[in-house]
Amino acid sequence: MGLNVRGRNVADIDIQGVTLHPIVGSYELIFLLRLDIFPDENGSRATIIGAQVSVAGRDGEPETKLGFARPEEPFEIITRNHKSGGTPSLHLYLQPTQLASLEELRDSGDLTFRLLLTGTGWDEKQSHRVDDEIRYPVSQSDWIKKLRDAGARNTLLLEVPLPLEGDSEEWEDVATDLRRAEEQYRNGDYVSCIGSCRKVMEELGNRSYPEERWPVKALKRFGADDRDDMTKSEREVALWAAIRHYTHPAHHSVSEGGEAEYARTEAQFILILTAGTVDRVRAS
Repeated sequence: MGLNVRGRNVADIDIQGVTLHPIVGSYELIFLLRLDIFPDENGSRATIIGAQVSVAGRDGEPETKLGFARPEEPFEIITRNHKSGGTPSLHLYLQPTQLASLEELRDSGDLTFRLLLTGTGWDEKQSHRVDDEIRYPVSQSDWIKKLRDAGARNTLLLEVPLPLEGDSEEWEDVATDLRRAEEQYRNGDYVSCIGSCRKVMEELGNRSYPEERWPVKALKRFGADDRDDMTKSEREVALWAAIRHYTHPAHHSVSEGGEAEYARTEAQFILILTAGTVDRVRAS
């Protein structure tokens, strides 16, 4: 499209890349721009104050407004009698809940950002508003890497800790299965995600309750007439057994009574419960 000042195409603005950085309590989404400023003996210039950022997930889905990205200071585009350029950046601050909404919008697919840049342009006569529109696609794998680099994956974006780092040898198998479940969730493989959560819950249960057939006994106790007399620890065992029972269909083939499909929210639900259970056991 290009940036125009009263009909003169003065510059092309493109996005070189997008980065995600953690800051205290939130995240910073940075759009790295490239300016190609064309020669113009009339000395046209423009000042860009920022861009309205929208984002879309899968093809055909409507765009969602994300916020207004700003440069560290308004950047000027000044034409000369030769070509010139620049590499400014625009910064957009996102709360964890906004990042979680982005993940829901992405739905294990790609993202496309649309920036509507706005500012003021001047020619030899007067000033007027200028704008330009640019788009930038981010693939599924690239976005997952950005989440990883920003440490955003460690909280599941819902303030539930995923113990992914600094695992002792004792917890290596559990951590590996939990990491695998989280990766499968990000990639949209929800059946496998729930199946990996099943492995985690089985391992936790066998460690904490070595009694044979502990899940069956826990669920029977929960269904008994005197269940109101259950202790807190007995209720916790029943909760673990219920999570394990819920994941059972993902652990088997369809011919063995397994489930062929799970929704994103179902996988998210189980992953949150599983991660919270791991965190609870490690803290005890």
